[in-house]
Amino acid sequence: MKILKTGSIFVCISLTAFPAYSGQVWSNFTPKTHGSKSVFENCYTSADLAGKKGEKFTRKRGKGAYLNPPEIKRPKVAPARLSSEFYGSIRRVNVGAKKVIALGFDIGEQNNDFAGYDAEIIDTLRKHNVKATMYVGGKWMATHPKRAKQLIADPLFEMGNHAWTHGNFRVLNKAEVENQIWFTQAEYEKQRRALASLDCAKSGMSAIPKRIPTFRFPYGTCNARSLKQVNDAGLPAVQWDIVTGDPAKGQSAKAIARALLRSKPGSIIVAHANGRGWNTGKAIKFAIPKMLKEGWKFVTVTELLQMGKPVIAKTCYENRPGDNKRYDRIFGKGTGE
Repeated sequence: MKILKTGSIFVCISLTAFPAYSGQVWSNFTPKTHGSKSVFENCYTSADLAGKKGEKFTRKRGKGAYLNPPEIKRPKVAPARLSSEFYGSIRRVNVGAKKVIALGFDIGEQNNDFAGYDAEIIDTLRKHNVKATMYVGGKWMATHPKRAKQLIADPLFEMGNHAWTHGNFRVLNKAEVENQIWFTQAEYEKQRRALASLDCAKSGMSAIPKRIPTFRFPYGTCNARSLKQVNDAGLPAVQWDIVTGDPAKGQSAKAIARALLRSKPGSIIVAHANGRGWNTGKAIKFAIPKMLKEGWKFVTVTELLQMGKPVIAKTCYENRPGDNKRYDRIFGKGTGE
């Protein structure tokens, strides 16, 4: 809060206020593309994209494990206004009998953590030309800039907001929630600008969205206030109806694949591509070819939202209301700070 004195009147200006709306309605703004084929192919070789030894693994110390708040704390691109039909916690989309689903991979990290990058998952999606939405944390983008720019450039992948340091939105106060949202939007802009500055990206950047269009709550947690804050920021809060359970070390590739194969028309899946999906790479290698053979079409979350009516809950949960309350005790604010 900044206080300015004008005569005998003190004026308070919030430095954490939401940016003004752009005047656009979210459904009209929604991008038709999620990357640029020309930028992706011109900027990255197979060697650049290939997995690197040890990068899947997470660590609690060393470079990047802790990070100060970003210098740019608010995005320059104003948000679109979200219409009331998208307010709430989106679980899936009613698309009738159409065999379309959206894969959502969480890629975030706390501020006592340097998370990984699961190239096995990304490589499998690229091999089979499968679209997905990557719910990236702002800090993860800042500590993994090369991988972040590759994902931003790839026309198969849509970027989603997964908060700055994976905060528990049921516990964070209003200002903390705003920072988790806007730090991440601003970091995306920063990475997009860095990509655009490369000589190889001089043509094709217009196809890459200037802002992230959707949000996913870390831990799947929220309260009425934080849910409204996300929606007021112009972001649909996208959860899931298919839980892979992949952060559990004991969750086998077979069990993860079974969860994927339980998908229904309009399903939204939650899995992890930051090294915390312990057996997800193996599961994806098995499940994706099988699902393609069965006639499933994979789309991004925003594409799915435009194909039918979203199924919306009033709160956030994993499989049923109230089933994730234990995370408040286990993780507290969830940011690792």
